[in-house]
Amino acid sequence: MSMLIDRIIKDHEHLTRLLVCLDKEIANYKEGASRRPRLSVIIDALDYLHNYPDSFHHPLESRLLAKLRPRITDTELRQKLEVIEDQHVEISQLTNNLIDRFESIKNDQIIPIDALLADYQRYADLQINHLRLENTCMIPAMQKLLTEEDVAAVTNALNDNPDPLFGAHLWDSYEDLYQFVIGTEKELATA
Repeated sequence: MSMLIDRIIKDHEHLTRLLVCLDKEIANYKEGASRRPRLSVIIDALDYLHNYPDSFHHPLESRLLAKLRPRITDTELRQKLEVIEDQHVEISQLTNNLIDRFESIKNDQIIPIDALLADYQRYADLQINHLRLENTCMIPAMQKLLTEEDVAAVTNALNDNPDPLFGAHLWDSYEDLYQFVIGTEKELATA
């Protein structure tokens, strides 16, 4: 059982790493920034933050939550798990919106930077709060209440969807993004 839950925990660590790096890059849109933002890296990061969670991570969590829900008697925990599922939808919508806005900038359309930064901050705050809620409520409940049989029912999904950025095999389309994450983490470590 722990392999699937370990995968979710590792995904959360990777998503957090990417969000920290993306925050640093988005900050270059602020007045007085020392350099221009790298638009291609921002779009690649948002692409990953949309595609990997929507195609694998959130569906995996949802399948495990479906097994978990019948065992939950605590009303507050049940409500928090419903919030998590609602946040999956909201995160997907906000990510799509940000991708569209940054693609518009790439296509030389004028986008008000203050509005863009506010939308990004709303998105980043939601992502961080979502990960925190999953780490403090969902994962402990899964570890405590799911059985080996529950986990076995969804295990095959794990093998079919390797992480294209942080997995054993880096997808070519994310090579620049991976180098960005490594470089940004080195900058942050020496700052």
